[in-house]
Amino acid sequence: MTDTEFEERLRTYLLANPEIIIEAMEALSEREARATQSRQIAKYPDLFDQSPILGIGPEQAQLTVIEFFDYRCAPCKVLHPKLQTALEMHPDIRVEMRHLPILSPGSERGARFALAVKNIGTAEQYRAVHDALWTLKGPLGETAFETIASSQGIDWPSVQNEMKSDAVSARIDNNRDIAIDLQILGTPAFVTPTSVSFGSTDAEALVADWVSQ
Repeated sequence: MTDTEFEERLRTYLLANPEIIIEAMEALSEREARATQSRQIAKYPDLFDQSPILGIGPEQAQLTVIEFFDYRCAPCKVLHPKLQTALEMHPDIRVEMRHLPILSPGSERGARFALAVKNIGTAEQYRAVHDALWTLKGPLGETAFETIASSQGIDWPSVQNEMKSDAVSARIDNNRDIAIDLQILGTPAFVTPTSVSFGSTDAEALVADWVSQ
C-alpha cells in the first residue's frame, strides 16, 4: 500500500467515524490539563515533604496524597470511613491531611486550636485533639477547646497564646495560598504530585485514579 492509498483509507475511515477525532481531542485536552496541574503542584514541594502525622495509610507509603479539609466539612467526614476501607488494599498510598478552614469563622478557630496543639504538644495529643474536633457536635469555640485541651493534659493558656501566633497564621495562610493557586475552592480536595481531585462519595474511584497515575 502506498502512502497516498493509506492516507485516503485513513481519511475515509475518519469521515465515517468522526467520534474518534472527538475522543482524541478530549484525550489530548485531558493530558494537557494534567500537565498544567503538575507544573502548578511542583511549585509547592513542601506539601509532600512534611513529616506524616495526621492521615490514613502507612507513613512510609510510596505515594502521599494531600487532603485539604475543614472541621465543618460534612462531606469530608462522610468520605473518610470509605477512604479507609478503599485504602486497605493499597498500602502504597497514604492520605495526609492539611487544614483549609474556609467554611465558617468556627472552621478557622478549630484549625488554629489544632495547629496550636501540634506546635506545643505531642503528635499523640495533636491526633487526639483532631479526633475530638472531627466528632464535635457543638460550636467550635473556646469552651469546647478548653475542655478538649484539659482532657489531654494540655495547658489551656499556652494553647490560647499559640493560637494567635505567627506560626499558626503562616501555616493557615500558606495552605490557603496553595489552594487558591491550585483552584481549590472547597473541601475535601486531594492533591497528588500530578493531579487535583475533589471528594465525592465514591472513595474507590478516587483511589483508582491515584493508582493509575
